[in-house]
Amino acid sequence: MDEVRGIKVCEHGGVQISTVKCEHTKMTKKFANYVNLKHFKVARNNNDMIVGVDIGSTTLRALGAIYQEDEKFPVVIATYKKILDGVDRGNITDSEEVTDAIVDAITTLEEESGHSTLHTLVSLGAVGLTSHHSNGHAQVSRGDASVTDLDIDNAIKDANRGVPDIRNKAVVHTIPMKYKLDGNDIQGDIIGVRGNKLEVKTLFITYPLQCMNVLKKVLDKGAIRVTDIVAGPVAESIPLLTKKQKVAGVALINIGAGVTSLLVYENNIPLLVSTIPVGGDDITKDLAIGLKVTLEEAEDIKCGRNKIVSVTRRVEEIIEARLEDMCVKINKELDRIHRRELLPAGVVVCGSSSVVPRLEYIFRSELKLPIKITSNELVRLTNDTLRDTGWARVYGLTFLAPRDTENDVLKELLTSIFTRVKKVITQFLP
Repeated sequence: MDEVRGIKVCEHGGVQISTVKCEHTKMTKKFANYVNLKHFKVARNNNDMIVGVDIGSTTLRALGAIYQEDEKFPVVIATYKKILDGVDRGNITDSEEVTDAIVDAITTLEEESGHSTLHTLVSLGAVGLTSHHSNGHAQVSRGDASVTDLDIDNAIKDANRGVPDIRNKAVVHTIPMKYKLDGNDIQGDIIGVRGNKLEVKTLFITYPLQCMNVLKKVLDKGAIRVTDIVAGPVAESIPLLTKKQKVAGVALINIGAGVTSLLVYENNIPLLVSTIPVGGDDITKDLAIGLKVTLEEAEDIKCGRNKIVSVTRRVEEIIEARLEDMCVKINKELDRIHRRELLPAGVVVCGSSSVVPRLEYIFRSELKLPIKITSNELVRLTNDTLRDTGWARVYGLTFLAPRDTENDVLKELLTSIFTRVKKVITQFLP
């Protein structure tokens, strides 16, 4: 047993995996509620602050929110943003700088808002965050041949062993996607259904183990008590995607400074989480080299703040070349789940570099899907408190804090590192 700020983490085969007893058969139904904001239950009469923290490619963002009786969504009460040098495409290279920044962020949010921190959630979005589908099976153990939670746990553990290079990966989320019993697909609740051989198709969202260990050390050094660690694309999908999009099939693409993340939903279930080591900074560097200008000038040109008529076509050619390369990588990821050009709800694009010229045109041409650039989604949810969708990830984290409800959707769905054994040790937590 390893212990991180009072929350225990179990290991299996050198990899942190779920040991919590979940009602897996209810996950699909609960997931439909989880991804539909209309079904979120808000804790009542609780003004303690929930903090979301995102360590981006070049910037650390943090946000504080509270739940109010008369508000449908978390109410933003403070924000924090700081440029970081100690990260490389989201991975921590200077632990001391990042530790100081996170501590400063939480302290600043508490001072500005006048609220104490009840829950802190951290998102993952660095290069190396990815997902795998794996099938596992188990023999039904009961004498009357009816499926139990134990059988599902055993099948998921068997699937875990099929994840490539699993010894070097931390499993962030474990999401059962499909059940079969004696070769037949099972719809709805599988508990109590009778058969001999149970098969489970599972999505494992993973992160490099060495990078996770560095993050854990940073949080421990800063004495940050973390409620949960969540895949960043999953968190930002909450405020940015609708249930209709998630059911039909949609891709959410976040183009950050150094990393582009990809999340695909279908039938209200995530099919893919992936990161690509290309971002807006690469476009800036291409412009600097191609136009023989400084990085600062190149950044202004990329964002449309510096109009240079004589090189307009050259600017477009440079940007298009990098965006086309990005689309090639995105299509390669979509091929992994056989969804290239097959997402009816198309592609939703967000992130700090989603404003580059001709992005919508190039993406529509190369991906051959409908394209939507996020704009006012956060304005609607936050009553105009947030406008920049760069805040979507940390705001989405605040929806995932434990509720004052008997059945916590996150506990039963996103079996992430800091929530896997909560059902067992809840009575020991403050």
